[in-house]
Amino acid sequence: MSTFDAFCQAVDAAVTSFAANSLCRRVDDGSFTKSDYHALLTMIFPQVYEGPQTFALAGVTCSRSNQRAKDYLFAHAEEERSHWRWILDDLASTDYKGVDPRDVLPEPAAQDYVSLLFFVALRYPLARLATAAVLEGIGSRHGHTYARGICQVLELEPGQSQFFLNHGITDREHSKEILTLLEECHLSATEWGWMCHFATTAGRLYSNMYEAVARSKCQPASTPGRG
Repeated sequence: MSTFDAFCQAVDAAVTSFAANSLCRRVDDGSFTKSDYHALLTMIFPQVYEGPQTFALAGVTCSRSNQRAKDYLFAHAEEERSHWRWILDDLASTDYKGVDPRDVLPEPAAQDYVSLLFFVALRYPLARLATAAVLEGIGSRHGHTYARGICQVLELEPGQSQFFLNHGITDREHSKEILTLLEECHLSATEWGWMCHFATTAGRLYSNMYEAVARSKCQPASTPGRG
């Protein structure tokens, strides 16, 4: 029978397994390159840009029976809405010469993750917090470690890794907030089962983005135009 405790275990398993991805291992062994860094930032850009909008969408569709969760989804959308600018700043400060990430089509791995966010926001809005619990947990446990590792390997200043360093700090509090909030929600065993499922799926799809970067350095195709 699925419970809140089972959900916490699913989140912890997803967070723990994240560091096994091939790209993080490159940071660990010192083979991570600036090309890897730029490819990673451009890979996750769609998720960072669209993520806040899916929080807001989940806030709209979330039942009033979970009013505190509904309010948190809106508040978190506002808090996260401009974090994509950190990615642009990190790219600009590290001499990125590629296409503006706003002008490229999402890589399949990024598209998979973003599609999950929109699906849960529309069909299982409370599970948008399940996916967030995993991502905030990854940022909380691994973000600062790998941000420092990237800075060390690439000889970057902290201001050139704003996205990962900042999330390594803010995600600690967010992770606690989300779990505390969900513990107060009265969900059935079936509903907790869905929460566990989406937490596990989020962990797998997020790790897939890092694996995709490790496999390929190809520049994404540009869109027909922007603006």
